[in-house]
Amino acid sequence: MKMKKIILSCLALGLMLNSVVAQNDLVENGSFEDTKGKIKKAGAINLAVGWISPTKTGADLYSDKIPEKLGVPDNFNGKEDAYDGSNYAGFSAFSYGNKEPRTYVSSRLALPMRKGQKYCVKFYVSLSESSKYGCNNIAANFSKKQYNMDVDKNIVAESHVTQTHNEVFDELFGWSEVCGTYIAEGGERFLTIGNFETNGNTENVRIKKPSSFKGSQGIRAYYYLDNISVELIEDENDCACETDADTKTSFVYDVSPVNLEDMDLDQALRYTVVYFGYNASEVSLNAEGHLNNIVTIMNQNPGKRIRLNVHTDSDEVTDKKAMDVETRRADAVVAYLTSKGISNSRISVVKSGDSTPKDSSGSEIGNAKNRRVTFTLL
Repeated sequence: MKMKKIILSCLALGLMLNSVVAQNDLVENGSFEDTKGKIKKAGAINLAVGWISPTKTGADLYSDKIPEKLGVPDNFNGKEDAYDGSNYAGFSAFSYGNKEPRTYVSSRLALPMRKGQKYCVKFYVSLSESSKYGCNNIAANFSKKQYNMDVDKNIVAESHVTQTHNEVFDELFGWSEVCGTYIAEGGERFLTIGNFETNGNTENVRIKKPSSFKGSQGIRAYYYLDNISVELIEDENDCACETDADTKTSFVYDVSPVNLEDMDLDQALRYTVVYFGYNASEVSLNAEGHLNNIVTIMNQNPGKRIRLNVHTDSDEVTDKKAMDVETRRADAVVAYLTSKGISNSRISVVKSGDSTPKDSSGSEIGNAKNRRVTFTLL
């Protein structure tokens, strides 16, 4: 009987290992969906099965089952839908003058890496609204031993996989992919994600606090993290990264605001348009001139309401990272108008997507003309 149990156990282990090899992904619970216990406080990444923080201050775990400070999409660090499933993690990658501890997330791989074997590494990050900074050097590191410190100390190690150009991640909404190929030295058992460079070698930018975020910004770059995978591949071309695709331009098409004294109301509204960059919602200085004209028109017509007609280009419609761009553009314009004294009750929004393009040429300038908000007086 004992021998039969041993044989059955070996068979079960073999089936499990074959299943892992078949699916090629060495990361288990890569979207933090499998948890043990209820999330009650910050720093609880260890409640995600298979994940730990290797330094004293723990990374955070968020879930849609937690309606308050650690919820999804709303939490104390901002608002973001999960990239995959309903949970995600959060870690601090940089702080000004190293005044706040960095945090990291780490997991044991399902199998040791094989020497010379290629692996496609992917994960997704999103900068939180509570961040006063954005930074580069967001990376994956592989090691034979687990980093394990009982103090808050930056882990200085090799950044094995970063985004192709190692750019600063400064997008407050939507998810950005970190993707690349790693060739194993052999025997690596642990994956850790964070910033492994010194502050002096980390590029950073200041982030303007979004008007929709009511909390306070910390002197750090804090990122949400989701959908981590490490897949065995035969050829580097098998690792398809979003950054390998054509880069989308942030070019903004602009026309000067009209002089209201020279036009009747219909003409003024026809030529008052706010334009945006690709997947962007920031109101430019030129756009402020157009919106100031809308404020003047609304003040001169106190019995009227205004409708915002929000448009995207055709690429934004199919881009998962731009899925909420219409809402962001509407929110930005509404926030500006209300800051100038226009009641929110006098503003309505219609999201038109790419259904009514201004320019159907498909050119860079044509697409820029389509990323706009127009106005109708009601």
